[in-house]
Amino acid sequence: MKLPYSWLSQLVDHLPPPEELAKLLTMRGFEIEGMESPGAEIRDVVIAKLLEMEPHPDADKLTLCKVNDGAETHAIVCGAKNMKPGDCVALARVGTVLPGDFKIEKRKIRGQASSGMMCSKRELGLGDDHAGILILPGEAPLGTRLVDYLGLDDVVFEISVTPNRPDVLSAIGMAREIAAAVGSAVRMPDGSPLEAPGQSPSVTLEAEALCPRYTALVIKDLKIGPSPEWLKKRLEGCGVRSINNVVDATNLVLMEMGQPLHAFDLNKLKENRIVVRQARPGEKIVTIDEEERELSPEMLVIADAEAPVAVAGVMGGLHSEVDDKTTDVLLESAFFHPPSIRRTSKTLGLSSEASYRFERGVDFEMVIPAAWRCAHLMAELAGGRVEGALTVADAKDAALFEPLRERSMTLDLAYCTRLLGKALDRSELERIFNGLDLTVQSSDAQSITVRIPSYRKDIQRQADLVEEAARCHGYNEFSAAPMYAPVKAPEAQPVSRALAHRLREYLLSAGLDEAVTYSFTDPSLLKAFPPAGADHGNAAVTILNPINSQEGAMRSSMLPSLLQCARRNMARGNLDFGLFESARTYQGDSDGAIEKKTIAGVIAGGLNASWRNQKHEFDFFDLKGLVEGLLATAGVTRFRLIDGPDCLHPHRGVSVQAGKAPFGYFGELHPNLAEEYNLTGRVCVFELELDPMGKIDREKTPQFKPYSIFPAVRRDLAFLLPDGVSASDVEKVVRQEGGDLLEDVRLFDYYKGKQVAQGFSSVAFRLTFRSPDETLKEETVDSAREAILSRLQSKLNVQLRS
Repeated sequence: MKLPYSWLSQLVDHLPPPEELAKLLTMRGFEIEGMESPGAEIRDVVIAKLLEMEPHPDADKLTLCKVNDGAETHAIVCGAKNMKPGDCVALARVGTVLPGDFKIEKRKIRGQASSGMMCSKRELGLGDDHAGILILPGEAPLGTRLVDYLGLDDVVFEISVTPNRPDVLSAIGMAREIAAAVGSAVRMPDGSPLEAPGQSPSVTLEAEALCPRYTALVIKDLKIGPSPEWLKKRLEGCGVRSINNVVDATNLVLMEMGQPLHAFDLNKLKENRIVVRQARPGEKIVTIDEEERELSPEMLVIADAEAPVAVAGVMGGLHSEVDDKTTDVLLESAFFHPPSIRRTSKTLGLSSEASYRFERGVDFEMVIPAAWRCAHLMAELAGGRVEGALTVADAKDAALFEPLRERSMTLDLAYCTRLLGKALDRSELERIFNGLDLTVQSSDAQSITVRIPSYRKDIQRQADLVEEAARCHGYNEFSAAPMYAPVKAPEAQPVSRALAHRLREYLLSAGLDEAVTYSFTDPSLLKAFPPAGADHGNAAVTILNPINSQEGAMRSSMLPSLLQCARRNMARGNLDFGLFESARTYQGDSDGAIEKKTIAGVIAGGLNASWRNQKHEFDFFDLKGLVEGLLATAGVTRFRLIDGPDCLHPHRGVSVQAGKAPFGYFGELHPNLAEEYNLTGRVCVFELELDPMGKIDREKTPQFKPYSIFPAVRRDLAFLLPDGVSASDVEKVVRQEGGDLLEDVRLFDYYKGKQVAQGFSSVAFRLTFRSPDETLKEETVDSAREAILSRLQSKLNVQLRS
């Protein structure tokens, strides 16, 4: 928004100099984006009178002139022909620098001396006219600076106004802010009623929700003509083009009071009446920019007895605009519903100074005073007279007016102190609020109650009052201080981001691709797949209002979604792939739904096949190695493999257990399920719950163990295991009895068949012994070996195989 300093100085006493005012406004939240002085480049141009003219002896197109600036006569050679002796002109004397860094110097033109230049509008930067020099009124005082005479010795501020402060989108609105800062008052323009005998205009209000108040006033016997220079300069300073005295009057009130107005040519309105309604299907209007626009039923229009004559709050119609033949007008001043104006403006791609303000919200209480202010201006500028009373059409629903009128609000002083981090004196707060026209109605040690004027729509809660107090007290008055607040340390999460990242990187490096699938799935598909962390149970979380039947449950397992991806890959000829996903699964319990972080995968065909490596179909043992690497990445080195769930192959699937409960499973997909999903070949799957893995990863502190420089001693032992005793049971006993010298235990053989007695199986382990301090002796290793064998026999009835 642009505002001239001179206009503000007429509204507020004790106005600071422009530079100080710019800083003051910026500190109060209104950034000054620019300051320009229209007359800065022509400050040395003065008013002079043309005394004599005679032809140039050596040039037909040039004239010898003598001009007087009130103190001295200057001889000037001029090429213009539009002046005559006695005219007052703009004189640039020798040494004057004009726009474009053009310096006037004394020189000879075709042999004749020229000591200055009479200037045109374009040379002065005041317009594009270069046909002749600028002719001023005959009463212009000689020797006076041109900028003083034309009122150009001014500063125009370009102010950035935030969307929540439409009340300052006017000279009076900004003057209120300045007056509050300097302790002054605002001089309001005359807006007293000018009612006269005659018939008041007829207004029918059909769309009350979109226009709670519409006023109309008839002004007759107008004489359309150009506006006076002071009005043109004021509008130009605000960035508004002068049109004629009547239209300029409405624009001046817009920039002065923030209330958009519109003047209709009364004689162009059918039946001389107004209907405020929504557009009808198929209606069109030609706006004053001469563009035909198609209207839609949700748009609000101002119509006469037959058709729309304006797009409400946005732009008037071409066929009802004021022109040179207009003598009578109907003046509109109204309050329109901001969201409605915003939608209409965006839909039509049409923005104006009026719509800019209406869509942010104008002051409801300014509608009537603005109409009377404009009536005064039209009487002064165009000789108009008011006929009849001001018609005020208000909505019948009183509830529409409640948010638009003034209201009261109470500020808790303790809350204010807590929010600011600094206690402001109650007297200081009262001074600030009263200065902002937030009149204090009552005050005590605990609170202050203020009246919120209708134009301050941005103040809706206590925090808004605290903000007003802070910016008016001065943000620079608040010292920086550390903030203290009780903070409860968050509980450690079992699955850290670092662990999830490591697992993801491991699977990517192993040749798998990451997939992302929906959390919703078909409930029937979940029945075959148990959740990773449950003991082969399944309690899906169903959705009350699913998008469709195929997405009626939150997934308790990710395998159905991944197997559907596998089916799509195979259907398109991709038979070698590995997919994984790390996401949340959901299980129902008595307290609702439990979210669990899970990682799952599906592998088919061969991975990492190339010209160097013969294709190898991925099988259970490949998968076992992949999962063991995944567990090792998470720091899980102690786990058991037990019978797997029914979704896996009966002989090639296991569950993974750490502690007392399983936390996942892996193996080849059951052939029946593979057939159900139209999958060919061996399909390997895995699904692991990350919480137990994360707990181990979080609790385990890495310890450095120095490498031993002494040689290892290895012993291979084969055992006969009774049915019901697992290899992991044997390994557990071996590790317990092996002591500190036992460095590693590895299972390297398993056999069950004719050469082993019925009811038994054969397993072979390789035991590695090493001491960090010395080379082990045979007797020491044999002693540890005997202790292991004795314990296996007594606890598990395991015999050494001969």
